[in-house]
Amino acid sequence: MENNKLSTGLTVWLWIIFVVNVLAAIGGIVVALGASVVGATLGLGSIYVVLSFIGVILQIVITVSIGILLFAHKKIGLVLIFAFAALGFIVSMVTYSIAAQLSAVNIVKAIISAILMPVITYLFAKNDIANGTIA
Repeated sequence: MENNKLSTGLTVWLWIIFVVNVLAAIGGIVVALGASVVGATLGLGSIYVVLSFIGVILQIVITVSIGILLFAHKKIGLVLIFAFAALGFIVSMVTYSIAAQLSAVNIVKAIISAILMPVITYLFAKNDIANGTIA
C-alpha cells in the first residue's frame, strides 16, 4: 500500500518555497510593469521588458510545479522545477547583463534559485520517490 503523505521535511520545504515563489512572482510583476514604464527612459529597450515578463512567467510556472509536487505528489512537478529553474537562470543572466547589473550578488541569487532550490527539493523528495508517495 502506498503512503499518500509526503514526508514532513519535504512538506515544510515545499510550503516555504511555494510561498517565497508566490511573493517573488508578485514582485516580478511589479518589476515587469515598472520596466515597461521606465525601460525606455533608462535606455534598456524593449528586450529588457520582454525578459522581465518572461521571468515572471517562469516564476509562475515554477510555482505551479511546486504545487503539483506538493498537492498532487507527481514527479513531473520536480522535473518541471529543474527545467524551469535552469531556464530562469539563463533569463536572469541575460537580463542582468542587459541592465548592466551582472554582479557577484546577482549571480549568487540566480545560482541559489536555479541550483540550490531544485537540489534541496530533490534531496527532500528522493525518499518519497523511492517509497512511491511521489509517482
